[in-house]
Amino acid sequence: MKFLLSFLLLAAFPAYASVDEGLINEMLTMVNQDYLEPVKNAELAVNGLQAVTDLDSDIVISKGSDKFYLYYKKQIKKIIPQPQNDGDIAAWSKTMAQAADEAAKLSEKVALKDFELPDLMMKKITSKLDKFSHYYSEYDYSEEADENAIYTLYSDRKIGDVLYLRVRIFNKQTAKAVQGSLERSQPYSAVILDLRGNSGGILNEALKVADFFTDNEIITYTAGRNGENVHYYTSKDGRLYKGPLAVLVDGETASAAEVLAAGLQDESRAVIVGTRTFGKGTIQNVIQMSNGGKLVLTTEQFFTPSGKVIHQNGVQPDVCTEKDTDGSCSRKSRLWDESDIQTAVKLLKNEQ
Repeated sequence: MKFLLSFLLLAAFPAYASVDEGLINEMLTMVNQDYLEPVKNAELAVNGLQAVTDLDSDIVISKGSDKFYLYYKKQIKKIIPQPQNDGDIAAWSKTMAQAADEAAKLSEKVALKDFELPDLMMKKITSKLDKFSHYYSEYDYSEEADENAIYTLYSDRKIGDVLYLRVRIFNKQTAKAVQGSLERSQPYSAVILDLRGNSGGILNEALKVADFFTDNEIITYTAGRNGENVHYYTSKDGRLYKGPLAVLVDGETASAAEVLAAGLQDESRAVIVGTRTFGKGTIQNVIQMSNGGKLVLTTEQFFTPSGKVIHQNGVQPDVCTEKDTDGSCSRKSRLWDESDIQTAVKLLKNEQ
């Protein structure tokens, strides 16, 4: 009878593979070494273990001052000591793995996800860092955009004697397209570079576009945690156009597009027209994990030549075309608003 009861229990509750402590250690190490801002391992542990509760709401893992308390159906089932040193990555990895394994002993919902649990924990950790950091397991499918297929998201035209260039994304063809427009559209007295709705793209293409309007000037620089690993991006000699320049931006102008607009503004090379930009001024590195997964981690941020932070702040236009009720420049989209173009044309005419 005792054998039969044990057999029935085993049949009802499937075998469970323990959480890979080494994989958690690998993740915590990467975040501790490379993430833009310092984060406590205790915080990473709490966030990662939230994945267990997501699988079964009857499981709650609560952090006390020096212990983790594992609750099942509102009753304490296990007390797990916390590492005394927050910097002890190995100890925190072991604690996280132990807490997850103890939860799996209590919950079939958790036990059934044994192979996925480390991935779920790492996804939870990165989701709490910032909205641009992510973890992708080797089974996640991410369709990458064909950078050549969006070549049509560029256009040019003449507005009187003003050359109007619209760049919706920086792909592998952008700089070549802009160069072609600048060379074949002459003569023109001024240029409008429309970056409204431009979410960014390839930074090097944005920097190549800066080359057409500047000579040997700093466009941006990047720095990691505590201002370390500074890298300057400078335009090259041989600009194609030296006349009046206006750049249109809006609340959807982001990343590489913001870097370009901010650099031209800081160097007094262009007048910026529109609404305040999105404020996505960070760099993400893709780190290959030993389990086949990929960790996309925010490691650096962009600065304007004068040292202003782009991230979250965005670029404040010189001429704001829409304000909020408090009088501040709005962050709204003005993608198809022709009045912004006309405002830029008038400003450029006054510069001539």
